Amino acid sequence: MKKFLIIFFLIFVPFFVFASGKAEKKNPLDRSFEIGLLNIDFNFANSFLTIKDVLQEVIIIDLDKLSDGFKINFGLNVVPLYIKINSKKGWGVGLSAGVSAFGVINLSGNMLSLSEAIKDNSDVGGAAFSSFTLNTFYDVKKLKIKFNPSLYTTLLYVAPPGSMTSSVIYTLDYSNGTVMNIDYASRVYVGYSLEDKFSITSNPGLDFSIGMEYPLTKEIGLTDILPILDFDVALDIINISFIPSTLTDYIQVKGRIGKDTPIKLINKDDDDDSDFFSSDGMVDGNRVVKVSRPFRMLARADWRPLFGSKFLTVSPVIGFCYSEFYYKPFSFEGGLNACLNLGNFFLLKAGLNYIDRMFVNNLGVVLNSKLFEVDIGLDLRSQEISQLWKGSGFGISFGFKFGW
Repeated sequence: MKKFLIIFFLIFVPFFVFASGKAEKKNPLDRSFEIGLLNIDFNFANSFLTIKDVLQEVIIIDLDKLSDGFKINFGLNVVPLYIKINSKKGWGVGLSAGVSAFGVINLSGNMLSLSEAIKDNSDVGGAAFSSFTLNTFYDVKKLKIKFNPSLYTTLLYVAPPGSMTSSVIYTLDYSNGTVMNIDYASRVYVGYSLEDKFSITSNPGLDFSIGMEYPLTKEIGLTDILPILDFDVALDIINISFIPSTLTDYIQVKGRIGKDTPIKLINKDDDDDSDFFSSDGMVDGNRVVKVSRPFRMLARADWRPLFGSKFLTVSPVIGFCYSEFYYKPFSFEGGLNACLNLGNFFLLKAGLNYIDRMFVNNLGVVLNSKLFEVDIGLDLRSQEISQLWKGSGFGISFGFKFGW
């Protein structure tokens, strides 16, 4: 990763300093100085109950659904303040501070339905971060580049100990009698000393994000031949870890339900039941753990099908995410988004995406003037696309900006 950073600076920094070219004409509603206040994004989804189930007088739980597993995802992102300066000469800079948190519970359907399985893993994890980010952008001729280094601190980190592949491991084996066991263990790392609550033990980490956007079809002349094929291409690389954040103090819960020997239903001793449940209780300790924020890479095309008019933009997206908070850290992401733009004064956005291992159907409205801007977004989300429009999950976002 350090080699990547060195190569990046060797290639792009000279462009930032020496590149020349006429800056793109800006929209008159763009602000030279901007302040954002209380930007909030909250989301929650589960795989078991829908809004219809919750609104009934009597909640009926279908136990057959347990065979599909039980999943909960939630996230929160708060940026109480950010400042941005746009020179309108092809460069800009900004500062932002924020807090983010997310969690995941993904319990195996085999375990919940007591089906046969060997070492079936379940996900239980999450984290909370605070961050301080420098946001910069440059125009290198027709290429738009964003470079955002971020200093972040891990406030909370939930993960299995290093001796286990996941927080819950389930086995039910009938090949040699009936052997069942559930091993569970989870460490909750905190950013302060468990002995001295006023002593901060979390060390900050450093990562950075890069974004690039280029008007491909105009520059290669394709738009002149087929005006309907007017699109830009973009690439966003998010949370490239350079120095991971570290934590030391943790609280651990560990135990087992079941045994490695066959269960006796008859002629069993009193010790059989006492050995079936075992627990180490809740213990605390110290061990250095490195935490990186989820890494994501997304490629996008912004297509303007109405012969280059910005009134309608259609944007397919494809990419992947690597998150150490899951038993299987790698996942593909992608989707399709559209935006109706009335002179940058009113924007209506909609999309259907698979991101953060959830299907998300979103709708957003932006009201923009020279003095202020209001962004409001709502979405439906679910781990399964068949449940997406049944109300098993939702998201809401709000942002307010003003400037001149």
